[in-house]
This record gives sequence, structure tokens and C-alpha cells, in this order.
Amino acid sequence: LLTTLLSGAVIGSAAIPAFAADDEIIVTGSRIKKKDFVSNSPIATIDASQFQATGTVNTENLLNTLPQTVPGLDRTSNNPGNGSATVNLRGLGSNRTLVLVNGRRMVPFGQNGVVDLNTIPSSLISSVEVLTGGASSVYGSDAVAGVVNFIYKDDFEGVEANLGYSITGEGDAGLINADVTIGANFDEGRGNAVLNVSYANRDELFQGDRDFSAVAFFDDGAGGLEPGGSSGVPGTSIFSTFDFGGGVTGPGIFESNGTLRPFVLSGQVNDFYNYAPVNFLQLPQERFTITSLANYEINEHAEVYARGSFSSNKVDSELAPTPIFQTSTFTLDGNPFLNAASQQVISDTLGLGVDTDGDGIDDEARGFMRRRLVEVGPRQTKDDNLAFQITTGIRGAINDTWDYDVYIQEGRTLRSQVQNGNVNRGRYDQALLLTTDIAGNVVLDVNGNPTCADGSANGGLTGCAPMNIFGPGNISDEAADFIRTRANARSTFEQTVVAANFTGNLGEMKITDDEIGVAFGFEYIENEAAFDPSQDVAASTIAGFNGSPPSGGKFDVYSAYGELSVPLLEGKDYAKSVTLDLAGRVSDYSTSGTSYNYKVGGEWSVNDQLRFRGNHNTATRAPNIGELFAPIGENFPGAQDPCSSQNAPVSAAVAAICTATGVPAATVGSNTIDTISGQVQTLSGGNPNLDVETAKTITFGAVLTPASIEGLSLSIDYYDIVINDAISQFGGGANNVLNICYDPASAQGGAGSAFCNVITRRSDGSIDFISLQSQNVAQISVAGIDVSINYGFDTADMFGSDWGHIDLSYLGTYNMENDFIAFDGADTIECAGKFGVQCGTPDPTYRHRMVGSWSKGSVSAQTVWRLVGGVDDDDDLTVFTVDRIGAFNYFDSSVSWDANDSISITFGVNNVFDKKPPVIGDNDQQANTYPNRYDVFGRSFFANLKIRM
Repeated sequence: LLTTLLSGAVIGSAAIPAFAADDEIIVTGSRIKKKDFVSNSPIATIDASQFQATGTVNTENLLNTLPQTVPGLDRTSNNPGNGSATVNLRGLGSNRTLVLVNGRRMVPFGQNGVVDLNTIPSSLISSVEVLTGGASSVYGSDAVAGVVNFIYKDDFEGVEANLGYSITGEGDAGLINADVTIGANFDEGRGNAVLNVSYANRDELFQGDRDFSAVAFFDDGAGGLEPGGSSGVPGTSIFSTFDFGGGVTGPGIFESNGTLRPFVLSGQVNDFYNYAPVNFLQLPQERFTITSLANYEINEHAEVYARGSFSSNKVDSELAPTPIFQTSTFTLDGNPFLNAASQQVISDTLGLGVDTDGDGIDDEARGFMRRRLVEVGPRQTKDDNLAFQITTGIRGAINDTWDYDVYIQEGRTLRSQVQNGNVNRGRYDQALLLTTDIAGNVVLDVNGNPTCADGSANGGLTGCAPMNIFGPGNISDEAADFIRTRANARSTFEQTVVAANFTGNLGEMKITDDEIGVAFGFEYIENEAAFDPSQDVAASTIAGFNGSPPSGGKFDVYSAYGELSVPLLEGKDYAKSVTLDLAGRVSDYSTSGTSYNYKVGGEWSVNDQLRFRGNHNTATRAPNIGELFAPIGENFPGAQDPCSSQNAPVSAAVAAICTATGVPAATVGSNTIDTISGQVQTLSGGNPNLDVETAKTITFGAVLTPASIEGLSLSIDYYDIVINDAISQFGGGANNVLNICYDPASAQGGAGSAFCNVITRRSDGSIDFISLQSQNVAQISVAGIDVSINYGFDTADMFGSDWGHIDLSYLGTYNMENDFIAFDGADTIECAGKFGVQCGTPDPTYRHRMVGSWSKGSVSAQTVWRLVGGVDDDDDLTVFTVDRIGAFNYFDSSVSWDANDSISITFGVNNVFDKKPPVIGDNDQQANTYPNRYDVFGRSFFANLKIRM
């Protein structure tokens, strides 16, 4: 089934030239070489021409259009995001997708063991092979969801240069890329060397540059959307219940003159801070890569080879200025930043009970205050990621039957991150307390200004500057400088791989005329990672970005594997051939001990037109360094408090659990304890006692190439993957913990349960944090059907007139199951056809990619139709304004012209009809939508010039 999908993509098999024997090939998922080999696993292959025809520079952008993937991190991943780009097969997680280059591991990006696709130069790719389903018996850990194998042009001759540019129809979000590939044979063809140098520069795009994302929307509770944002406002808000007189009570917000007034909580005009405009919608990037490949045939038994790669990837992200949410003590009586009326209102609610001068206003007050520190400036991260990898090896023919391949591989990644816009929490509190005399009166200096009660330097800075947080724009430059802190962190990952592989056959020991294929080998892998933050980050004394202490660790694994491909029948009326494939692997981890994997598969070719295939795999994933050794750190996932107004009305049964777990009865169902911007703080960390995840994968299907319709091929495959003992945070994450704790019908919930005990609340009843730690407790399962149809024909044969050649291809997935069970006995979270707080990125039940391409002479053109099926909100307890997103259709077109043998020009338009993304309220990912699933850029144009010499 070596026909074209995606104008050069193959479903069913893919050919990689083997070194040792003529007309033999290796397919991703097996190391056995065979003539005319086709895989018994469905494999999609993207040809290099697709990168040019779609204007793709960052490889994840093309991979994310395949139905087998659920988009991971990409150019839109500002928050969440870390500057990397990832691939996520079947939605099982990027840490369960193994990324290879020429069949060998690519060095991971960080402690989670995930590869950053920014290290892959698209201009050097010959093809990309995507195998879905477990492949641990061949490749070891991490191949639970499947394998993405990037095949490089390692036999290139000549010089090829590319220059490309893309821009949106709005005239923004530009991307320029350039690369040069030089290759040559030497010593009468015994050797070949290739060098590729590439550069890409991507412009930033802000959410404020698009109408749909310029305002952070809330659900208005009446089926519509209203302007929303954060309760952390530039004027400071206090969500305590104040008595403003005239029967008006509730939380307060400060005017610029220090007056405390009621906080407007809803409506088209409200007091929430719109944080959206200054957030990136497209992350700016500057990327530089150098890749070299070389091989030299010493003799017929030995060829030495090497690959070296280096990448520098600089990516910035930007968020709105720091919102600090902190319980602080501040000077109240006589504070020149507050008027007398406000001092009285605050004293009545938050006063600490000490009134030195007896005027009815307490000297100090203490409360949980929310301040957007606009005066400090935006939060920025500047990631500078370096990666290099060197592979050296020797391969050749032992004899006419057996080949060998022995190599060693060293890789290292370095991530340096600078954080701007952080605030030191201790200095923030220090700047709120003013100098007072023995009578409790605020003391002013000779210029009539207050001073800090503790005027000492803090953290090596000059002395404290008093801070006026009571009103927007009131923080002085001196105070902003005092609380501002610049943080940084450094992460490293090192990987060593030593492997020896042997392939051949059993000669005369066979059942049919075809030999029994054999492959076996040995592999050693060592992974080591470290995270070294600056002191503020390590001690979590900052507000702005998440704090995290130093961490790191290492582990190694010794493995041995073997494969057999046994022809059982051939030349029968009912069986042109029947082949049985077997594979097994044993791995000994220094952390989790010994694990075993096996594969049983095969294919039955009824005749030249019909072939059945299938396999059963077991797969494992060893816990990565982060899951094993990460210390307790903080995160802020999306979640909502069942005791708050976000889930009002709160039933009596739920309210009883709320009060029993520390929520004052008066605040149950009120906005006083609403989660901040729909997020809660979680504390989580590693667990050195984790074991491996185990998975079972079943695939079976059929391939049809009817002789009556020349050029047509069809395949249909069923897949089923079940992961047991999956590593997951306790209770399946914050939202699940909250739902179970406060579910009166749950046997695992209720006051005093393990789920309620990990929730810590403040004195006002709001959630302070939820403690989570990874365990082997979850189960994940996915199932569905993949369909591929390819048809190519010459118009002269079809219509009698030579109008050129036409290729039509279809790749679609029907997603039958995507389930998550957080722990044994927990309710199943069903995510097939869902999106939202629990399921995250929309995972449509149906999606496809169809390509129609035409070529005649020096001109070719193609149109791609991408369909993203409809999805429903995953939360049955909460009514959102947008509880269903309908199907989205995207069309991309391009045309290429070979001006001569040396020059090719391509022009293209993506999202031809300028389809806008769905606009969602409270259950979006970011930018009021899901930017990694739906196009947020609108119609865009690209052009590419290729010169060959």
C-alpha cells in the first residue's frame, strides 16, 4: 500500500532504505529488514513535499492536523506553555509519545522526558512516520501511544536553499525562515556528507490584536457572555463583606483617592480586570539549527556514520502584570493613602482590635487583598533553549545473512529562563506598614511623606519605600522598584544511549520458501536532569510566576529485545501469504525494577487486492525524572469551588459538606469564596516509589487495493489502547478532587475523606491550596477507527484528455472512546467528543484531513480540507454559556511552479475562508477559545522560494 496520502503520505507502510542489502527496507515499529515489506500496524507517513505545500516551518503545526493527534504545545501556548513544541498521539500525553530521528531517540527537553520539536529542522526532513499504538517491545519506554519518527535526508547531493515568509491577512504574526542544505559524495561514492543550517524568526501577536480575544469573557449566567477577567485589579480589591451603608454590603474596590466602594461583580460594566490584551496569542521565536550527517563505507563489512545536531531556540511569553493575592497587615489609622470614611469601613471589618488613640479606628488591619501590580510592569519569561546531540556508529554486513548496527549517542539540553515582573512577597508586606509614634499616629518625614516602619534593605535592595496600593496607579516608582524582583532558572537534561542491533534470517530453517526474519539487540539508556532556580523561585517568595525548589535526579535502564517474522503460508488459493510477527523486550530500570513487553501480530494477504493485519502489544512507560524526584511545587490549574457562587445554588447536602470542611455558613454559595479567575493553587511533587505504567494495545484492520480501479487503495483499522497504573496526581487533579469531596452521593467523598483532607481553606472559607502527589492509580483508555483512502489517476486515462495527474486522499478518525478513571472505583471521565475543565483540549468524535492535488508539467497545486468535529462541554454540574462547539471546516490551498531545474516557487493561503475560532466563556483554555485546536490567526499567506544547484 505504497500510495500517496496527503500528497505524499502513506498509510499502511513506509519505506526507509536499508544499508546492507539491496531492495530491503525497514519500517517504523520493527527492526527486521524485508523485501517488499508492509507493516502490520497502521503507519501514516508525511512526505517532505507537504512541508513546502503547506508552508510549514514548525513541524508540530503539520503534525497537529493529523487525526491521530490531539494538539500539544505550539506557537500559541502562552499560558500554559514553556516555550517548547510537542506532539501528542491519541491525546494520551506527549510524555507517552516517543520521538525518534532516523529510528533513534531524540534527546528530551526537560525532566518530563518530552522532546521539543523545535530541535527538528523541517527543511532536512525526508519523511515523517507516525505509528500509533504501543511499540515498547521494539523501542522501550515512552512508546505507549506510539512513535513519531523523523527521517532525514542523509544521502543528499548538491546545494539547496529555501527562503520563506508568511503573514496573516491582518498584516501581522509574520514568520521568516531561511535554510541551506549542502551535500556531496566523496571517494568515488563510498562516503556522503550533508550539512543543513536553518534560521527562523517569528513575530509576536497579542490577544488584544484580535476582536475575539481582546476581552476576557465570563458566562453571564443567562446564556450570554460578559466582559470579565480577574478580581486582582489595579486599584486593589478586598473580597470581605463590608457594610457600605444603605443596606449595601459585599466586597470592595479602591478608587484612586483611597475611597473604598462596592465591587461591581457582574454586568457589561463591572470591576474585573481585563488581563487579555497584553497576553501573547503567538509567541515570538528566534530559532537557529545546524545539523550534519555523514557516512563512509570502509569495506563491505563496515560503514561508519555520524549525526550531529545543534539548536538554539529563543521563545518569549508575556502575561498581564502580576496579580498578588495575599493576606497582609497594613497601617490603617491615619494612613494618608486612605480617606477617613474608608478607614472606618475597613476597621469595622478587618481591624485588629488595637485603637491606641481611641478614635474608633484600629491602628492596623489585616485582610486578604487582591492587587494587580500594573506599576511593576508585565510578566515576561525569556526562554533560551539550547540542545545538541551527537550519534556515532558502525554498521555493516557480517555475512550474506546477518547485518549489525552499533552506536553511541550523547545528547544534552539546556534551558535558561529569565522572569521579569515578579514581586517579592516579603518586601510587599514590608512596604504596607508605616512608621507610627507612641500614640499610634503616622509619622511623616520632612517632605510630608510617610516612611516604612521597617526601613531596612531587603534582599540587598535600598531601603523600603512606602507603598500606596489603595487605588489604581498609586504605587510610586520607588515602591515598585523595591518590590520588583528579577528571577531566573536553569534546567539541564542529559541522555546517553548505547545500542547494538543485529538483523538477519534463519536461513534454511523456514516453513515456506521465504526466510524467517530475525532482529535482536541490546540497549543502555541513562537519563539525568537538574533544575536550578534563583533563590526567590526556590523559596516561593515571589508572586507572578510559580515558585519551585531545586530538583533533579537520574536513572538508567538496561534492555534486551528480540523479534521474529515467520512466514507461515504462501501461494495458496485463499492465502497469497500469511506471516506471524513476534517481539519481546526485557528492561531493568534502576528505579522501578524489571519490566517485560511483548508483541504478537501478523498479516494475511488473501491476494494482491485484499490484506488483513493486526497485532497485540504490551507497552510500558517508566516514570520520568520529574515524576520521581520533583519536590513539592505550586501550580494553578482551572477549577471551581463547589461551595462558591460559581456553582450556585448550592444544595443543602453540598452545603453541609462545605461547612464541615471549614467554609463559614454565611459564605456558602457566595462570591466571597469564588476561585480566582477560575483557578486554584495546587501543591504537587514527585514520588520515588512510582512503578511503570503498563498498557495493552490492539489494532486490526484491512487493506484493499482493487485491481478493477487502478490507483485506488483503502485501509480501515480499529485501535484500542488501555493504560493501567497510569501515573497521575492524587484524585485525578484539582477539579476532580473538589467534585468528589463535595459529592454527597460519592462513597469516596464527604468531610474527613481523603479527598476533602487534601483541601486547605483560609479563614474566610476560600481555597488556599490543594495538596496532590503522583501515584500509579489511574486508568486511561482510547479506542476508535482510522480510515485511509487514496486515489491517483492521469486525466488522459480517465477522461481522454491530458489535463494532468490528480491525487485524492482522505485520512479520518472516528473516536469511540477516550476515558479517564482517576483511581480504582472513581467515576469514569468520558472525553471522546468533549472539551472543558476535565478533558481540556477538544477531542472530537470525528475529524479528518482530505487532500486534493493536481500536477501537470512544471505546475502543481493542492487543496487541504481539515474538519474538526463538534464537541460538548464535559461538566454536567455547571451550566456554561457555550456547552457545545460545532464542527469547524478549514481549507488550505497552494500552488507551486518549477521555473526551471533549479528554481521552484510556492504560494499558498491557509484558512482560505477566514474561519474565526469559537468564542468561549469560563471554560476556555486561553484567549476565550482553544488556540491549539482552532485557528486563531485567520486567513494567512505564505510564499517560498527554493533554489537547487
